[in-house]
Amino acid sequence: MDDIKKEFQKAVDALKYAIELSFKEYKKDPSKKDQIVALWQDTIGEFLQYFSKISEKYNAKDLYKAITKVMIFGK
Repeated sequence: MDDIKKEFQKAVDALKYAIELSFKEYKKDPSKKDQIVALWQDTIGEFLQYFSKISEKYNAKDLYKAITKVMIFGK
């Protein structure tokens, strides 16, 4: 479990950095808003596709559903 926690922390740190960069870029040039949003949409879409595919690979739909519930409802 420690390895998973470490990887999640790296992911959170990377997302925080990406958020910071997104807002800095927007502040410099608000006309880039749609491009920034598109980057986030592409990234989140890629993540969700992989998440679904990997749950099928490991035949773990119950885990997929539980994690999805947490992502949507925070519980």
